[in-house]
Amino acid sequence: MTDEKALQILKLFYFGATSVQEIERKVGLPRVEVREVLKGARSCDLINYSTQETCENFVNVRKKGLERYLRTKGIIQ
Repeated sequence: MTDEKALQILKLFYFGATSVQEIERKVGLPRVEVREVLKGARSCDLINYSTQETCENFVNVRKKGLERYLRTKGIIQ
């Protein structure tokens, strides 16, 4: 996976993707890789979320440092 794809995943999460499955479809990567990017961002304290059951819908989403990170990368303005 490229850095560009990882940033695309974070951007989709920031702009309100509702589930891992939605991100998977839009980015075209396997669900495992999407989860790994989100886990990495969570471990860096950029985001915080939990998922409901097996459908992996995001609940209790917090995007603490994600906006600042995406701004420094030039993804959002």
